[in-house]
Order: sequence, then C-alpha cells, then structure tokens
Amino acid sequence: MLDNKDIEKLSEVFATKVDLQESEQKLEDKITEFKDEILNGQDEILKELRAFSQEKTVGDEQDKRQKRVLEIHNDALKGGKILSEQQVTEIDGLRVF
Repeated sequence: MLDNKDIEKLSEVFATKVDLQESEQKLEDKITEFKDEILNGQDEILKELRAFSQEKTVGDEQDKRQKRVLEIHNDALKGGKILSEQQVTEIDGLRVF
C-alpha cells in the first residue's frame, strides 16, 4: 500500500486531478481570450467596411450627378453647334456617358 510519502513523490512526477483542473481552466481562459480578440478584430473590420461603403455610395452618387451635368452641357454644346465635329467625335470616343 502507498503511504503519504509515496503519494507525494508520485505527485511530483504525475499530474494530480487538481493540476489537470487548473490546466483545463487556464486553457479555457486562453481560448476565451483568443475568441474575444478575434471578435474585437472583426468588429473593427466591420466598422471600417461600413464607413468605406458609405463613402463609396456617396461618391458614386456624386459621380452620377456630375456625369449627368456634363452630358447636359455637351448635348447643349452639340445642339448649338458650338463644338466642332472633331470635338464631338472625341467626346463620343471617350465613352464617358
């Protein structure tokens, strides 16, 4: 039969139930911390994407309005024969509209 001294010697070599429970808790804490870091990183990425998406949407709308204004000006210039035939051809060749 093992006495207390033998058990103490064995506990120095082998992990005890308490040691395993402590290791398990530390591992769970590390996993939770890692998950938190990942989720926080994803939140930051989503914030940046939302801001970028909003800026892109606003920029696209401004570009559409600007193109429409230029289209109106060019049509007026063509209709009033203010542009030369070469200029009209060049504008049409750019295919901006």
